[in-house]
Amino acid sequence: MDSAISWYEMSTRRQMANVGSEVGRAIRWKNKGNARRKVGFCNKAIEFLEITKEDPKNQIRRGELDACIEELRDYFLGENEYNTTDDVLIRYYDAFLGR
Repeated sequence: MDSAISWYEMSTRRQMANVGSEVGRAIRWKNKGNARRKVGFCNKAIEFLEITKEDPKNQIRRGELDACIEELRDYFLGENEYNTTDDVLIRYYDAFLGR
């Protein structure tokens, strides 16, 4: 639980940037054809989103966070019914980096 406590101390922006790092890694491994690593990084991103969702300051964002989880599962683990692309995911999560 100590990791969750330190996670909660981060701003939402920083939490989501960390999720985005995992998503970026999943994309890289997907594009290299390494399904095991792709799934591993996708699952880590989802785990971070679940922790973010439980953070009291993010209660108003639960719907968006649930949608993020659903989209990642669909894109990396499912049939990509939402027609998500690497670029869509990168743009969404890069927005939290404040570039």
